[in-house]
Amino acid sequence: MSEPGAVAIEPARRRVRTFVGGLWVADSDNATILFEHGFTPRWYLPRDDVRSDLLRVNGRSTDTLGRGPARWYDLQLPDRVVVDAAWDHPDPPPGCPDLDGLISFEWNLMDAWFEEDDEIFIHPRDPYTRVDVLTSSRHVRVDLHGITLADTTRPLIVIETTGPIRYYIPWLDVNHEVLEPSESFTGCPYKGRATYWHVRLGDTLYRDLFWSYPQPFQPAARIAGHLCAFTEFVDITVDGTPVDKPETKWTYNGPNAYTFRSGDEPWDPTSDVAWNGTERSTHR
Repeated sequence: MSEPGAVAIEPARRRVRTFVGGLWVADSDNATILFEHGFTPRWYLPRDDVRSDLLRVNGRSTDTLGRGPARWYDLQLPDRVVVDAAWDHPDPPPGCPDLDGLISFEWNLMDAWFEEDDEIFIHPRDPYTRVDVLTSSRHVRVDLHGITLADTTRPLIVIETTGPIRYYIPWLDVNHEVLEPSESFTGCPYKGRATYWHVRLGDTLYRDLFWSYPQPFQPAARIAGHLCAFTEFVDITVDGTPVDKPETKWTYNGPNAYTFRSGDEPWDPTSDVAWNGTERSTHR
């Protein structure tokens, strides 16, 4: 899976359902999870387990590097048509796993997705991704332009597969005098829904610099009551040693470039509002 276009599939081994417009449009015990280099996982469902009677080929076709041409379908609901709601691959290229008889739905056009009765957000969870929440007594300090934003000897250290290490600080160990609540939010399929906090230093507002998970999913339940700052944009020391700033997509686009919120101005680090958001979503 290290080459662009590389594709692999395996049984999802769980019941997968999706709901839109008041209808269950797919319900399968035989879902397939597809992995493609450079993309998040996708679910493909047997045609017999989806509401094929509601699907209409719309004539659109797009090329994919690893899966061959995608044939698109509209979803005909009683009250409306969901355009480009699903696709399949009638002619996958040599070397691609067998996708015959499998259909995938456009995630964000559905109202909800479920594994059994647990709702899943953002994208299917990757069975090879871990989220480790580690109790620590290390001294973690968070500063910005010489102002201490947080200081603790009881952090939670969160290590996610392929992601940078994150330091979650107990609520009481954060400098609340510089925090302002944000309307921004993101969703993570592993941790839940994150809310955000701005940092105000003098006349400058640094948008969405901290986040928290008020009601995290069970595997990450211990991070409730903690805040985390973007290591990309603050100065963090651990036991007195500076932590290197990781290079991530946030490095180049600003901390709220992937949150849901109003506004579409580009990030301008020279403005008195240090970061402005766009309407996208992801997880850190």
